[in-house]
Amino acid sequence: MKKIFALIISITVICSALSARNFFSGRFFEIKVGTGLGLSNNLIAGNDIFQKDLVIDLKKLADECPDGGMNLIANATPGVEVNLNISKLHIGLSAGAELYGKFNIGKDLFDFAGYGNQIGETIDLSFTAETDMFAYSQLDLGWDVRKFKLHIKPALFVPILSTRGNGGTVSVTNGADGSIHAAVDVNTDVYSPIDLEHAQSYFNQITSSGNILNSPLFAGYGFDLGAYLALPFSKSLSLDFDVRIPLAPGHIYKKSTITSHYSYDAKFSEISKGESVQENPTFSGYQDADLTIHRPLKFNVYLDKNLLGTLFNAHAGGGFGIRHPFADDAQFYPEYYVGLTLSLIDLFKLGVSTQYTDQVFIHQLGTTFSLRFVQVDLGVSTQSSNFKKSFEGAGVGAYAYMTVGF
Repeated sequence: MKKIFALIISITVICSALSARNFFSGRFFEIKVGTGLGLSNNLIAGNDIFQKDLVIDLKKLADECPDGGMNLIANATPGVEVNLNISKLHIGLSAGAELYGKFNIGKDLFDFAGYGNQIGETIDLSFTAETDMFAYSQLDLGWDVRKFKLHIKPALFVPILSTRGNGGTVSVTNGADGSIHAAVDVNTDVYSPIDLEHAQSYFNQITSSGNILNSPLFAGYGFDLGAYLALPFSKSLSLDFDVRIPLAPGHIYKKSTITSHYSYDAKFSEISKGESVQENPTFSGYQDADLTIHRPLKFNVYLDKNLLGTLFNAHAGGGFGIRHPFADDAQFYPEYYVGLTLSLIDLFKLGVSTQYTDQVFIHQLGTTFSLRFVQVDLGVSTQSSNFKKSFEGAGVGAYAYMTVGF
């Protein structure tokens, strides 16, 4: 009888713990690793390519191409976090990288492909490449103070690579004999803290010596300050603020130029049998520079609402970002987010959302599986800088994170 009574008490305690909110995610100590990735364009949809019999309508592409041309956007955010939660105090330390790249091709190239040009006429156009890569370390200090929650997030960052809007040229010429000549010349200025031509040997030296903090790679660090504030109106509704404020810019002290050439000559009647000439990329023109650069400024405000107890959570709001703040080429853009998450006592979550972030429309499906000691977050998305194309598979994204702790 005593054994049966003890078993009933044990089962009751376990069930009570399992039913308590945050049992599966409220860890005292945890380590989280993972990354988010995205790749998209604003012109070619997935159903234009993934067909049994591929037929590319060049006139349609020319007509649909925006006046600003076609762009390709890539981003990645690998990182690792260590978090400690003590009662109402949160202490976190994270490190990782942020990569954003945007490649733009002029509309004239698609007009030529769709409608051609006059015999002997040469079409010259340019393409641009804009890239920013940062490494960062961030401290996260959070407090639950009476009725609100506050997180302060100071961060050191280092600019690793930057290209600022130049790329190269494309030229196409139709010959009177039915021939076509096309050439691509890459001429891109690249800012970096090290000699890119010998980057591999440079990193090998760092790895063998272990003296990375004293290397030129970390000579131009900058500083920014993030903050998160949740102001609850009730147990189920709160107003959340999320900001990142640039304070001290990072610096890049080296500039080089990447050059390359590719050409193709063929007859229109035998376009696939043409001859090509390709030169490997070369680095030249190394010189001292002082490019100052910040990570993007961010300011967003959200309403966070629990529905049907804690079964559903709705999160919606918006704000703005500024890429290259305080610089001549600063880019202001709005942002928004609307999402709904189903949560089963934090053991399983399923969320859907739509957002416009860093100039990309993203429609995402995400899941969380948590057994308290191990948690896995997975998500996939369709995306594009063009709203319509973001629903047509013109880009894809994904994220995967694993958290372990107790």
